[in-house]
Amino acid sequence: MPAYRASSSFTSSASLSEERCRPRSSFNRDGRVFRRGEGFRPYLQEQEVFLRSNTDSVDDELWHELGLNDFVITNVRIGRHQFNRYSDIMVEHQRGLLNRGLEPWDTEEHESPILEASLGYTASIGMMLFEQNELQRRRVRVGISFCDSFVDYCFPD
Repeated sequence: MPAYRASSSFTSSASLSEERCRPRSSFNRDGRVFRRGEGFRPYLQEQEVFLRSNTDSVDDELWHELGLNDFVITNVRIGRHQFNRYSDIMVEHQRGLLNRGLEPWDTEEHESPILEASLGYTASIGMMLFEQNELQRRRVRVGISFCDSFVDYCFPD
């Protein structure tokens, strides 16, 4: 059993056990007070980032004001939303590879924060590229359909 030092103020054993059992938030682990690059604006709250990233379409967000850990966590969250949106049109290999990088860390494996961040960042970039490729494919399909319609109009049977 791990040892801990009790503070000089009275603390009930129930509140100590509750504190130990409560999962530590992965947001703002560094305890930042100010936004990155802006020493006068307060750091974003977890709820604000959660609400802004709770979608698969955040093209207007740079997330430049977040620390590196929060930046990766936020982009993995967005990547997970994109994955859920496009997973039905992916081939099995794509789905498995991207899902592995975007899913939470397996508790049966040795935890490696650097590897987890690398996988998450790479998978979120992969989802961004997949989404861009899918948008281009749709544009080409619309262009081809338009050309076919134009040819049919100009040269009726």
